[in-house]
Amino acid sequence: MLVIEDDPETRQGVQQLLAEEGFGVELASDGAEALALLRQASPPTLILLDLQMPGMSGWEFRREQLSEPSLSRIPVVLMTGYGEYDASLACLKADGHLQKPVRSDELHGVLERFR
Repeated sequence: MLVIEDDPETRQGVQQLLAEEGFGVELASDGAEALALLRQASPPTLILLDLQMPGMSGWEFRREQLSEPSLSRIPVVLMTGYGEYDASLACLKADGHLQKPVRSDELHGVLERFR
């Protein structure tokens, strides 16, 4: 799994939840760092992506990811403080959406889809 999140507390919390589920986890604090990781390693099973980040935002990351064939097939679940998944998020073609703060039961439900 790759967690792209700028807030250290949220990033560590999600990492801990994923580790408890038995997943290996890579962390990135913005989209540029995440792209660098993805370009030099084998693809993760899933990307958990925050949208609002300084530097390269999740929106910008997703555009770049979708433009690269080798990266575009990696599933992405958005982690946002936005409300319901709506048209403004649908344009990102994500594979799911988690409301922040991320709850362990909701994360578990998403992870079951990608095991």
